[in-house]
Amino acid sequence: MADISILSLTDELDQSFINKYPDVNFYALPIKFDGWKVVNLAHTLERINKRIKFCNPDIVILCIEVWDLILGLQKKISDEVVFCAICHAMPFLGSPLNPVKSFESDVRKFANKQSLKYRKDYIVKHYKEFPKIINSSLLVANNATVSFYFKHYFPKSLFWEQVPHVTVDPLQTSKPLNIDYDFCYMARMEKGKGVEYLKDLFRKISIRLDRKIRVAIMGRADDEYSEKELGRLLENESKFFSIRFFGWADDKTKAEVLGKSGCFIYPSIYDTFPTVVNEAMAHGLPVAMWDNIFYKVNYFDIKSVSVAAPFNVEHLASVAVNLFKRKSVVSRYSIEYIKKKGGSKTVAKDDLMLFNEIIKNYERNK
Repeated sequence: MADISILSLTDELDQSFINKYPDVNFYALPIKFDGWKVVNLAHTLERINKRIKFCNPDIVILCIEVWDLILGLQKKISDEVVFCAICHAMPFLGSPLNPVKSFESDVRKFANKQSLKYRKDYIVKHYKEFPKIINSSLLVANNATVSFYFKHYFPKSLFWEQVPHVTVDPLQTSKPLNIDYDFCYMARMEKGKGVEYLKDLFRKISIRLDRKIRVAIMGRADDEYSEKELGRLLENESKFFSIRFFGWADDKTKAEVLGKSGCFIYPSIYDTFPTVVNEAMAHGLPVAMWDNIFYKVNYFDIKSVSVAAPFNVEHLASVAVNLFKRKSVVSRYSIEYIKKKGGSKTVAKDDLMLFNEIIKNYERNK
């Protein structure tokens, strides 16, 4: 018999995920979104309420920081059942590169940078609600970077922290594979994830190595900006680099490509604890990235991860070449990092401990 029952407000859970949590009885209720909003909020809240009455879960978990739904659920169900929302980025700010102490000041700067009106309007409409919610014990920081931002802007805030594990397991092999790709990049591409730097970066790397380089790219473009940048990168032959583009890759493809790559490049500023970096490290790849907050919080002392000053492409090319040449020496540090973070079984164990503690706290304060 399961120790705890969870209603997860997300897509349908696949069996491989459920199998990692043998002590949990999962229920799921998919939610439809339109941009940053929930489709028909009132109807969605009613569906959730009916589902709660049907399955009587110990805790309801919203696995994404959708603000109108968080507020709606706080008002509608928080007096009846334990509810929490997991935050993967700083609400209304994403991943600020140089945060000041004023939350409001950074929010207004971020809102003014939005090219899409609906995003700017949504931020301006809702950001003032955040300071109250951060002190309600409803929010869970998914990783150390989000915890950093919460504490930076609201030092006395009341929130929960997931233990910062990775959700991938290290490659189980001791036999080195042939290198088919000198460098690899993978992302769900949007502005800030770094695709705009790749063409210049690959050219500079090629010049430093004095040869044409082989590159693998996996992922998809999720906004018009990144789609155009990716198109420019792929449309023309180059004397400096050849690219094999895999598009959105399944686990098997990712394992094959990462296992045959020399160095992972990730010039992103819009992240907190990037799964793609952890997946690359699980295959023993060294990683070159910008010197930013998610690097400082998560990877600062890892010898297989090196950084360049933000937006200095020449510096990043130098860092990437150095890592590529030293892969055989530093690869083990990537594997060791993943192993120390516990892997999927440890993640499940620690998550269960956290959710039980949230339930106990709710019972104490009813």
